[in-house]
Formats: sequence, structure tokens, C-alpha cells
Amino acid sequence: MENLQNQTPESGNTPKRNQYVSANELITRMKVAFTNAQEPEIQSQLETVGITKAKLEGYLQEIDQLEQLGNEQKQAYGEQYGETDKFNNKLAEIDVLYTRHRNLCKIVMKGDRQAYTTLGIDKGRKRAFAAWYQQVSNFYAQLLANADFKAKAEDVNIHDADITAQQNALQEISTLKQSQKKELGEAQKATDTRDTALDQLYPKYSELTAYAKVLFPKDQTLEKLGIIVR
Repeated sequence: MENLQNQTPESGNTPKRNQYVSANELITRMKVAFTNAQEPEIQSQLETVGITKAKLEGYLQEIDQLEQLGNEQKQAYGEQYGETDKFNNKLAEIDVLYTRHRNLCKIVMKGDRQAYTTLGIDKGRKRAFAAWYQQVSNFYAQLLANADFKAKAEDVNIHDADITAQQNALQEISTLKQSQKKELGEAQKATDTRDTALDQLYPKYSELTAYAKVLFPKDQTLEKLGIIVR
């Protein structure tokens, strides 16, 4: 008779977790399996293949750590979403006013090729943030730098205070963009840390489920362990 304890269900291979199952769902499945596997009638059989109570308790400690990492990941993404919302709101606020000012200047400076070219209103609107930022920054800087441009802007109710307010808002959105990038990096790092820990624990779960299918064929024990047999 073959000795189950000397066999490895996925001999020579490191099992890969199903990428279609979310990390949270997989953590829940593993927690159920490691917890219910400690029931005496199940534990006694798993003991024969080297899965001891001490091992299961150790696996559950890793589950606790995974859950903590998951909480940290959720917090990091929450903070990132918060910064993204601040960024998007500020961008929309600046762009609405810029669009108005740009369109007013296109009317009041119609036929002035120098103004059109210098202010950048002879070309289409930029959408990528870096290009948009440069376009809007240039528009307001050039309005302040040229007395003729500024005088014509005054004629359509664009005053120095309006221009300065937009420039201050641009400085603010630049800071928000950096903060958004920082939070995104931290959120991704938290995800990578959680996923690395999950990948390290998954082979132990995979081993347990493989042994359980051999030890408890056509048995309700598999359901207790959360193992679905098709």
C-alpha cells in the first residue's frame, strides 16, 4: 500500500492560486479549511499525512496576518481614492473657469495672431494632465506678462485677481497630483505585500485540499472544509 505521507499531491510543482478567485474570497476559504480541519475526526486523518494540529494553528496565524494586510490594503486604497477625488474635483474646478476665460479671449482677441499663438488658444484643448497643466499655466502666465493681453482680458471681466486665483489653484493641483501618485504607490505596495503573503500560504492550503480529497472521498467532510468537488 502506498504511503500517503511520503507523497506530495503536486509533486515537483508549486501550485498557483486561481486568479479568477478574489484574494478576499480565497482567504475566507482557507480560513474555513484550516479551522474546520482541526475537528477531531478530520484532524486524526490529516495527521496521517503530516498535517498536524500545530501546523494548522500556524496556518491560521498566517491567515490572521493576511487579514491584517488586507485591512491595510483597503485603508491604503481608501486614502488613494480620497486623494484622487480631491485631484479630480480641483481639476474640474480649474478647467471650467479656464474654458470660460479661454473662450472669452478667443472672442475679444479675434484676428490677433500673436495673442492666439502666445496664449495657446490657436490649438485644440489638451487632455493628458501634463500637457493640460502646461497649456493652462501658459495661458495665465502670458495674460499677466503682456499689458495688451491683460487689458483685453479686463474688457471681458478677467481681472488680475482671477488670474492669480487660477495660478494658485494650479499650484494646489500640482501638489495634489504628487500626493495622488504617492498614495497610489503605497496602495500598490500594500497589495503586493498582501499577495506575496497569500502566495506563500496558498501551497499549504492546496496540499490540504489535495490530501482531503484522497482521505475523504465522496464525504461530507469535504463540504466542511469548503472544498467543492465537481
